[in-house]
Amino acid sequence: MSQLLRYASLFLVAVLIGALIPAVGCAQESEAASAGPGNLTYYTEDLPPYNYMENGTLQGLSVELLEAIAEKMGENVSREELRLVPWTEGYQAALTQNATVLFSTARTPGREQSFKWAGPIYSDRYVLFAARDRAVAIDGPGDLNDYRIGAIENDSAVQQLLDAGVNRSRLVEETNASVLAAGLAGGEIDLWCYPETAGRHLAEEVTGNAYTYEVVYTLEETGLYYAFSRDVPNSTVQSFQQALDDLKQEEDAAGVSTYERIVGRYIPSVGLAQLDYLTEEWAPFNYQEDGNVTGISVEILEAVFEKTGADRTRTDVRIVPLAEGFRAAQNDTGTVLFSIVRTPEREPLYRWAGPFTRASFVLYAPMDRNITIASPEDLNSYRIGAVEDSIENDLLLGQGVNASRLVSGETPADLLRMLEEREIDLWATGDLAGRHQMLQTATDPDAYEIVYTLSENDFYFIFSRDVPETLVRAFDQALGVVRNQKDEQGISEYERIIYRHLGVGCTRQTFTDEAVIALVNTTAAAIEENATDTFRHINAGEAPYRDLEDPELYAFVYDMNATMVAHADNIQLVGTNFRGKTDVTGKPFRDEIVEGALENGTGWVEYVYVNPVQPNLYYKTTYYRLTEGSDGNSYIVCSGNFKPCEA
Repeated sequence: MSQLLRYASLFLVAVLIGALIPAVGCAQESEAASAGPGNLTYYTEDLPPYNYMENGTLQGLSVELLEAIAEKMGENVSREELRLVPWTEGYQAALTQNATVLFSTARTPGREQSFKWAGPIYSDRYVLFAARDRAVAIDGPGDLNDYRIGAIENDSAVQQLLDAGVNRSRLVEETNASVLAAGLAGGEIDLWCYPETAGRHLAEEVTGNAYTYEVVYTLEETGLYYAFSRDVPNSTVQSFQQALDDLKQEEDAAGVSTYERIVGRYIPSVGLAQLDYLTEEWAPFNYQEDGNVTGISVEILEAVFEKTGADRTRTDVRIVPLAEGFRAAQNDTGTVLFSIVRTPEREPLYRWAGPFTRASFVLYAPMDRNITIASPEDLNSYRIGAVEDSIENDLLLGQGVNASRLVSGETPADLLRMLEEREIDLWATGDLAGRHQMLQTATDPDAYEIVYTLSENDFYFIFSRDVPETLVRAFDQALGVVRNQKDEQGISEYERIIYRHLGVGCTRQTFTDEAVIALVNTTAAAIEENATDTFRHINAGEAPYRDLEDPELYAFVYDMNATMVAHADNIQLVGTNFRGKTDVTGKPFRDEIVEGALENGTGWVEYVYVNPVQPNLYYKTTYYRLTEGSDGNSYIVCSGNFKPCEA
């Protein structure tokens, strides 16, 4: 070949190579462009509240946040295209397939190089849950090998447990978290390792109560992320991250970011802190004193804040006229109003949590008027004052009072002034609220008397309809914990609050003491035949150990050391040792039950306790019986009755 031809050939090759180089570059750019959020394959698992299936539709914090991120990037990610699979399947897909995203994924050192990351979605801590009736106590990592621990296969929890010194033989690995949650309830495992927030949601799904299981040990807090397969271009991941960061920065008129709004719909500690809390001046339940909002309802609300982790206190509560509060709860977003009586007319207008206390509504009159109300018909002879839009108006109208006889006032103070100045003849209010107002502003607080009782009612927290049901349910369940969970002295925070403000009351009896004795004898016979099975049925609240028509009648059982081994009304007490613990008045009644059982076999003990049906504290008398279980252990079987007012 001539030198000229050789140069010509080299030139042609160079031209061809030069033509190819841009083509290759265009192909890479095209690949990067095609890897946008709408062109990726997404895998997720059943991990409420982050990602889960509800009514056939994929829901959750991470799902809604993903949609918002994609929209921010000018693209669309359809929920129908997201793949809900067992965690192991999704994890393997993200490791082995191209253009994939796995969420919500814990970002750990061992996974760092396996994916590209965008987040965090949220941070959750891994904990160990235990059934309350197991009385599990873990002082340090060394105790963990004494238990069978359930965890999700390939979950970061497994490595955390191994790093803590747990022998792999003690781990029970499953691909389905619901199996583990149910296994904890059934005794197949002793501990369940899972993110705390997700675990609470799943516990509610499996058992009906987010607080069925108690946290006995805490591992690490871990950030949850969107994990991209390694082939996804950096530019795509960076754009995804920037969109998420923008959602965290942009704020609405209330100063809450789009990200926080999304998180708040699923995480109670965040969502409850975003709500507006309103109440009226209605002592001793809610009122202002020395510039501070206080009262029974306010203290209970603060206890709920503490249980849920919501960053709110009584300083976030505003006192407004009741009518204004109702308008806000109906028309404004994110509003909570308390303390409110539940009626058929109000039922569909709000979401409800409670009840949390009870009081009587009455009519006060000046004693020097000598007013006597013999029947509802007599009420139309008088001018009756009531707070605008209050339950008192409904009660009066319901008893046949003509609307023309009703006089509205904005506050209790207004109505008491009207009563003193003879502008009204009767004042409709709560018995305790009326007395409190008289002590505060009446010329002579003892110049008034109750002449008629309209009704006795329970009180609730009401939520505007836009508040997610998940938040209301979490609030209600935390309210149950405040009411039922005992502290180191054996007393619940609810009992302390009620006792400080209301003291102890009496109530009507709905069953006889003979029924109490019969239930104790039935329960004792069952324990003698099969103790383990009987305790399981008692703790499940099943009949006959809890009367389904009259829930005030239920059985509970102590061992000889005053440890609660079964309780048909409050499983949160099971596993607690009550030796030396008292009722709210300081009486060590459980010790008296044990001592009486050892000395006499059977007997009765009186004390103060919370009623499971009627809120507030009441005098109670409990019958006990010593029996020997089929397992060879001695137990004390109990049931009680609340004392009637005439006793």
